[in-house]
Amino acid sequence: MRALRFHGNKDVRVDEIPEPALRPGWVKVKNAWAGICGSDLHEYSIGPMNAPTKPHILTGESLPSVLGHEFAGTIVELGEGVTDLEVGQKVAVFPVLSDHTCYWCQEETYGLCEKWGFLGYSGYGGGMAQYICIDKEAIHKLPDNMPLDVGALVEPLAVAWHAVKLSKVGPEHHCLVVGAGPIGIATVHCLLAHGVRSVIVSEPSPARMQHAKDAGASYVLDATKEDVPAFCKKIADGYGVHAAFECAGIQAAFDVALASVRGKGAIINISIFENPLVIKTPNLINRRSISYIGSNIYTRVEFQEVIDAIASGRIKAPEKMITGRVSLDDAVDKGFRVLLDQKDKHVKVLVDPWA
Repeated sequence: MRALRFHGNKDVRVDEIPEPALRPGWVKVKNAWAGICGSDLHEYSIGPMNAPTKPHILTGESLPSVLGHEFAGTIVELGEGVTDLEVGQKVAVFPVLSDHTCYWCQEETYGLCEKWGFLGYSGYGGGMAQYICIDKEAIHKLPDNMPLDVGALVEPLAVAWHAVKLSKVGPEHHCLVVGAGPIGIATVHCLLAHGVRSVIVSEPSPARMQHAKDAGASYVLDATKEDVPAFCKKIADGYGVHAAFECAGIQAAFDVALASVRGKGAIINISIFENPLVIKTPNLINRRSISYIGSNIYTRVEFQEVIDAIASGRIKAPEKMITGRVSLDDAVDKGFRVLLDQKDKHVKVLVDPWA
C-alpha cells in the first residue's frame, strides 16, 4: 500500500509499504481522509520530536513513521474476538497510545503516561496511509450520515473541546480566543457549542479573521490595530473575559490574553511555543488570582462527546474548517509547504490517501 512517511527533518516521502496485518482484538480500517496538524508541521520543519528515533517502548517501531493522527475511514476487516463492530462501519480513530495501566491512564490523562505515543508518529501506522490496523478500543463509530471528511475533524475539535471543558465556561461567560489558526477556529466552534455568551477573537491576518467570522465568532479584532483588552472589558461588564484561550504560541498572544482576562479568570494554553515565553508581569497573575492552565490531550469520553456534538448540531458546520484537499503525492508540496508558507490562507488541509 502507499503511505506518507516521515523520515527526518524536512524529509517526507510517499513510500510503498506492506499492508498492516490484523491481530486478535484489532480491526482493519480503510482510511479516507487525514488532516495535516500543526504538530505535523513542527515535526516536518524542526523535528524529529514526536517520531521515535529509536524503537518506541509500546510499538517497537522507529523512523520512518507513517503520518496522520487526525483521520477517519471505514472498517474493512475484523480481528479475532471482535464482535461489537461491523465491516462497513464509518469510524474516527482515537490516536493516543498508552500503557493502559499506569496512574495517569487510570485517570484518562493519557498524555502524562510515561510510555505514551501517537498514531501517526510512534508506530502502528497513521491516517496518511491507505490502511491501518489498530486495537478496537481506538475505534469510535460515526453516524451513517456523517461524512468521513468531517470525521477527520473530530481529533482537532477534541483538542479544543478538552480546553473548553477545563475552562469551566458556560452560557453566562465571555471568552477570548487569541489566534485564529486551526485550533483557534476549533475553539470558537466548541465555545459556541457550550453556549458561551460571547466569543471574541484576536487575529491580525485578514484571511484568518474571515475564517473566525465564518465559524460564528461574536467579535473579531486585529490586536495590531485595536485595543483588545479594552474591548474585552467593555463587552464583559467592565471586568474582562472569564477565560482567554491562547492558540497562537507567541509572546504577543499571551500578553493580550493576560491583559484581557478578568480577576479570578483563566488563561488556557492550547498552543505549542517554539520560543521561550516571558511572563513580564507575574505579580499580576498572583494579585488578580488568575489561573494559567495547560491543555493538551483529550479523553476518550471527550472524543466521543465531539462526535455526538457534531451529530446533534451543537457543533455547527464544522466542514467550514476544511480549506483544502490534496492527494498523497501532493501532500508535501501542496499541503505541508503551503501551510508553512501561506498558513494564513488555510484552516485545515485534508489528505486523501487514495488519490
